[in-house]
Amino acid sequence: MKGWIDDVGTWASSLRFSGFTVVVVVLVLAGIAIVSPSLSTFVQQRREIAELRESVRQSQEAVNEIDAERAKWKDPVYVRSQARDRLFYVMPGETQVNVIDDIVMPIESDEEPDPELSRIPTNWARNLSASFLSAGTTDAPPADAPTGADPAPTDPSTDPADPESPPAPAEETPQ
Repeated sequence: MKGWIDDVGTWASSLRFSGFTVVVVVLVLAGIAIVSPSLSTFVQQRREIAELRESVRQSQEAVNEIDAERAKWKDPVYVRSQARDRLFYVMPGETQVNVIDDIVMPIESDEEPDPELSRIPTNWARNLSASFLSAGTTDAPPADAPTGADPAPTDPSTDPADPESPPAPAEETPQ
């Protein structure tokens, strides 16, 4: 590596510059130093001009859209249609009918239900009479107890609204 540096040093010392070459190199360096700020300003101004042209183009598009909208509003047919759609206005002699589609109908299935699964064997007359009998044979609440109050305080560990509480035991109903 030392030999390589010696070779470069030998080569550099073998170069001979005349006075004219030194003057030309100094003038070129001075020209670059003088022109470079102007050149960077020129490039910056060209960039700003391009940004401003884009801004003007976007503004012109917005103006064209607004002009088209204004031309629509000058058309009486368009104004009438907007009054009907937005404000629910009608012409004299017409009747306004508003249909509100707020009921979502369930999607119907193509499958036919199995009649064996759909049949529920119940006797509604027996259920009705059982309801009358159970309502008539219950004891009346005490007169001093409020009718809307819960008679027993609930245990927070068995709160039915709590999703983490254990499920209540199933009650058997007579049939």
